[in-house]
Amino acid sequence: MTHLFHIRSSFLILVFCVLIAGCFPSSCRRIEPQAISPADSLSRAIAADILPDTLGLPLIFHESHLQNPRTILFGQNDRIYASDTKSGYIFIFNLDGKTEASFTLPNTNYPYLAGWRSDSLIVFDPEAQQFHFVVDMQNVASIDVPEAPENSLQYALASESRFYLKAVSRDTTHFLWAFDQTGIPIRESVLHGSSWKHAGLLRHFNNRLVSLSGFYPWALTWSEDLSEGPDTLRWWGFDSPMLRRTYAFEQGQGRGAPLITSSAAAAGQFWFVLNQRAGWLRIDVYDFSGMLQHILVEPDPSYLKNFYPIDLAARLNSDGAYQLSIALWAPEPSILVYKWIPFNKT
Repeated sequence: MTHLFHIRSSFLILVFCVLIAGCFPSSCRRIEPQAISPADSLSRAIAADILPDTLGLPLIFHESHLQNPRTILFGQNDRIYASDTKSGYIFIFNLDGKTEASFTLPNTNYPYLAGWRSDSLIVFDPEAQQFHFVVDMQNVASIDVPEAPENSLQYALASESRFYLKAVSRDTTHFLWAFDQTGIPIRESVLHGSSWKHAGLLRHFNNRLVSLSGFYPWALTWSEDLSEGPDTLRWWGFDSPMLRRTYAFEQGQGRGAPLITSSAAAAGQFWFVLNQRAGWLRIDVYDFSGMLQHILVEPDPSYLKNFYPIDLAARLNSDGAYQLSIALWAPEPSILVYKWIPFNKT
């Protein structure tokens, strides 16, 4: 159950650079405003009361064709699937530390893993505007959906009963669609406001469609058919050194909001949210109301200027432990897999 991110114009390439780098050059000056919003100030106080939990050493996957990993999700039989939007490959890894297989789909240059439907891996192709059903590394069927507006960022998701597509453009009007199992639109929801507000991945959780925001500490949720919503799910306790840039942007200063989170995933009783920062991996863990419960950091973190986690998948095992898989662009393209067992805060 994941998403899509696709670029169609030079403007969106610029937006994409911000998504990866975290800020525009003009917003990275040495002297910056230090003010943050009252809500962010409260979140900072919440985070200060939580002792970070150090993760164990990860299982690390490297591959010669793994050049630009973009989407990742867990599959059956302890497998991890990852797509690469530069090489066009889809990889299958197992938790024994091995690469089981890699494959490409015909005429699909930019595969995005959109979810599972029974035993079918759903892959979205933004060029063809199709959802592909993949079984045993073969495309066995395809569903066409109406083309999104030109020059838009696209995010896609497949649940057991529906397909979803979100299109975010440079304008102040954006769109979210729900499609039935044949690709026929069920409902269209118009999204208003800055593109920064709506640029983010799609998730399906607890019979709700969840639209993440990469640039603000919240998500928007709808009913499955988009007939109810959106409601706001705020990440209470989200703290970032870039919140001051977010606040300055909201006050009309700077040319763009900084990226503060590139992905989130729900599993078990938690939401796992990538807390984006140059230097090291940090994952914030929230309950379903959006209140911070845990802070996870990698073992022996050392500052790396070029450190870009881009996607996250989470799974609860039968033994009560969580597995967290991270798609990493830099310092080198790789897939990291961590195991985490929650501790009792009391």
